[in-house]
Amino acid sequence: MKYNLFIGLILISLSSYAQNPITIGYTSTIHSQILNEDRLLEIYLPENYETSNKTYPVMYLLDSFLNFRHAAASAEFLHFDQCIPEIIIVGIRNTHRNRDLTPESSNLDPKERERLGSVGGADNFIGFIEKELMPFIENNYRTAPYKIISGHSLGGVFNVYSFLKHPELFNAYITISPSLWYPIDDISKGFDFIFPNPTKMNQTFYMTLANEISGNMRGNVFKLSGDFENYINTHKDTELRFKFNPMPEESHLSVGLPSVFFGLRFIFEPTQFERFKTRAAIMAQGGPEKAVENIIAYFKKASETYGFEISNESALRDLGYDLIKIEDLKLSAVDVFKANLEQHPDSYGAYSTLGMAYEKLGELQKAKENYKIALNIVKETNNFELENYKTQVDEIEKKIKAQANNKN
Repeated sequence: MKYNLFIGLILISLSSYAQNPITIGYTSTIHSQILNEDRLLEIYLPENYETSNKTYPVMYLLDSFLNFRHAAASAEFLHFDQCIPEIIIVGIRNTHRNRDLTPESSNLDPKERERLGSVGGADNFIGFIEKELMPFIENNYRTAPYKIISGHSLGGVFNVYSFLKHPELFNAYITISPSLWYPIDDISKGFDFIFPNPTKMNQTFYMTLANEISGNMRGNVFKLSGDFENYINTHKDTELRFKFNPMPEESHLSVGLPSVFFGLRFIFEPTQFERFKTRAAIMAQGGPEKAVENIIAYFKKASETYGFEISNESALRDLGYDLIKIEDLKLSAVDVFKANLEQHPDSYGAYSTLGMAYEKLGELQKAKENYKIALNIVKETNNFELENYKTQVDEIEKKIKAQANNKN
């Protein structure tokens, strides 16, 4: 009987342990005076938000009920792959979707107006985002000034309308298969009329299209793409960035996930630094020391452009990796990894790669010192690669011991 009770307690304990929830975000509620209603928000914060003092760009996500989970997963994975910086996501749950996401239009077919019901509230919804939601988020979270909006279908219509009416409200737009069968009156005026000063245009606009074949939606999306391309090609002094990515293999619904994934990657593409890789490329920069200076300067400028700190750690690390493979530049790799450590003194990766460089050069004690510091930092972070860093220390200690035995 005691044995059965003991086993039962173990099973209960294991069951409780196995059912711990995995949390990807939080909910919050904001009351809107403009919309005269409460709005439910779904908020994703970067993994290290609570322990850092950094500020983060914000992506405002329409149709949050459908898109929040996959958008959070995309943002987390892309940051892990060092394609984008960490971001905050603010998902906006719908109440009256057709009302909020559509502008008033004199060209809307009466039958469509009747089918959609309440429409034409886009200006109020813009007012809610600009005057109520953004201040709420900025007062409660550590936000950078860089703002993204992601809208799908009618949300894509809202994106286009917002860009035409208030392009400065967002820095970047992810516009997913926009339902441009819904008429936007101002769009026919043309970009040169709407944006007479191209030097003030520095937004990033990413747009996709699924396998849409009915009505005039497809043609209007392609026409809008042409308007962007013509404006950018005509005005070489504009900093407006645009990419149209048709996805004919996707349905109107399934296009959402890859659009957010590739849209975020395109928005932050300028934060990626092209590796030098070869000796010729490194020397063309003026040598290793000058290459380090160029990397630091590049990311300083990128941080100023985006309005938040963009890390140069991966670029410096890659330069060190490339140098360690070039026989007559191996010693310079240590200097690069030291420069990386100076830039990122709390990074376990910076210590680990410096240790690796020392190990490659046969300076095993210095390698061990850096590996141990990296391990101690990793222990404080619950990093999933903890065992790898333990192994790193164990292996270098074996090498040191073997080296000592050989001398004896």
